[in-house]
Amino acid sequence: MNQGTTPNERRQAIIALVLVNAMWGASFPIMKCLNLQVDDHFAVTELTASGWLRTSSASWLIGLRFAIAFGLFAILLRGTLRRVQLPHLLAGAAIGVMFFLGLLLQVIGLATIPASRSGFLTSLVVIITPLINTLLRKQLPRRCVMLGALVALAGVATLTGLIVIQDGQIALASDALSRWTMGDSVTTLATLFFSVQILLVDVFGKRYESVLFTPSMFGTTAILAMIVFAGLSLPVPETAIGGWTALALQPRFYLLLGVLCFFPSLVAFVWMNKYQPRLTAGQAAVIYTCEPLFASTWAMFIPAMLSAWCAVSYANEEFSTPLLIGGSLVLLANILALWPEKKSAAS
Repeated sequence: MNQGTTPNERRQAIIALVLVNAMWGASFPIMKCLNLQVDDHFAVTELTASGWLRTSSASWLIGLRFAIAFGLFAILLRGTLRRVQLPHLLAGAAIGVMFFLGLLLQVIGLATIPASRSGFLTSLVVIITPLINTLLRKQLPRRCVMLGALVALAGVATLTGLIVIQDGQIALASDALSRWTMGDSVTTLATLFFSVQILLVDVFGKRYESVLFTPSMFGTTAILAMIVFAGLSLPVPETAIGGWTALALQPRFYLLLGVLCFFPSLVAFVWMNKYQPRLTAGQAAVIYTCEPLFASTWAMFIPAMLSAWCAVSYANEEFSTPLLIGGSLVLLANILALWPEKKSAAS
């Protein structure tokens, strides 16, 4: 945290970052609804869609989202854009590569798992980031991080149904192998790329003004997404009248996409880059653990509204014991991983 930051500025930063997490949490059911619109347009389900369609759909949605977000940034934040120089472009591009890879896997996974589950699995980035950081430095992780990793494994196992609690006893589910899905796997893999993204932001953010990374991060994400889409769209076996263009021109699609581009994309990332430097990295990381809580809360209320507006079958998620216990364990793991290290008396 900057020493010149006033208490009022810190309060503003905390409020802003909580709102950022609320917007990111809302992006899970919104993106889930967009995925369902794609499935409906191509007359497939989460079980029958081909891998080609699933990957093409994810890259197409990401490309549209961040191309529009970049355009909004260029229009609404022209002064900030003019201050971007080559080091900011290169740093933002590197961050954008990792962000795109993580987001691509996350969106693919979100097509087949609930929004709340995706949110909690994504939050494992708080555990994985310090593990990767210590490995890169050839050091053993702190005991709190290792304990957090173990608690996170228990939380994910409960959340995904690998472990069940019956009659007060904890046991491996009889159908454990089928409980863990491909959506869970790719979402968990996505956290590796998100972790590297966070580490890059930390490294480059100590050298340059981090808000200036945003345009090239958006641009790189959009360009990579469109390249992947162009390369994979031809082999897609599914067809639909009017193809992708017909879907993009439907008001129920582009209005929802517009909400996603403006709030969870443009506003959230600009606020993150603007306000996070007013807090310590540990304080900001603790606030970021609110994201899965918001994702779960939104998923219990807005899917029915989105379903009515977008004409897809998307029911509100229900509160469940695995969600409560598994989600609580994941959050506890995050807190353990972020627990401050005790300073020695000599320091």
